[in-house]
Amino acid sequence: MKFLPALSSQIRGKAGAPVVTFVPGIGNDSAFWADQAERLADNYRVLTFDPWGSAASPPPPEACRFQDVIDGLIALLDSHQIERTALVGLGFGGSVALATAIDHPDRISSGVACCCRPRQPDDRRDFWRNRQTKAAEIGIAQLADITVDRWLSKEFRDARPDVDAELRAMFNRMSVEGYQSYVGAFIEMDFGARLGELAVPTLLVAGENDHGGGPPTDMREMAQAIPSARFDLIAGAGHIVNYEAPESLAHLITDFLGESKS
Repeated sequence: MKFLPALSSQIRGKAGAPVVTFVPGIGNDSAFWADQAERLADNYRVLTFDPWGSAASPPPPEACRFQDVIDGLIALLDSHQIERTALVGLGFGGSVALATAIDHPDRISSGVACCCRPRQPDDRRDFWRNRQTKAAEIGIAQLADITVDRWLSKEFRDARPDVDAELRAMFNRMSVEGYQSYVGAFIEMDFGARLGELAVPTLLVAGENDHGGGPPTDMREMAQAIPSARFDLIAGAGHIVNYEAPESLAHLITDFLGESKS
């Protein structure tokens, strides 16, 4: 069996309560979901973690595959003796949440996936291959500037320079090796044909102005392919909906999780 390094993680919230695990995406770490995790901690046990090669986690396994990312998440749940959890993710984190729920319906109680896809279109795969090359050529600091400029509109960056700075600092906590490994897994992933197998309650959330990470039209198509899915659109938000519309997303998550466990 392939060796998977242990992920750095934090668990908080109400003892004995249902567990919610927040899954970070590429260039994100446990801090990415801090606001939403804090909101849920009064009523849930909340698990957050850093991806391999980011913040306090060790480097990724050699030749990291998409399946390794899923297996690493399950190993993390095992290390905390968590038998069952809801998953919440955005971007690549949302894709990981959905794929993990397909593979492990006995471990995943429900899923919230924001602004994501089950597979990258061919032209997007070329885009991400270019990003892998650029990471080595220009370094993480310059790549962070390029990426966050795409994540957030100029209007939002001007209005919330604190969020802009936080996301850039978070991206800079990821190593080139970690970035390239997760991007490789992102390019490889392809579970669209298995969406019909997803048997747990699922909430898909799209940002109205997200044109790349998980466009609303693509996410509506996903919702139609998942038997247990509900779709919601957050008006005026872009890709990073948890920062651009934290209150709206919090209401969607808490209402959905409450309905899912009832």
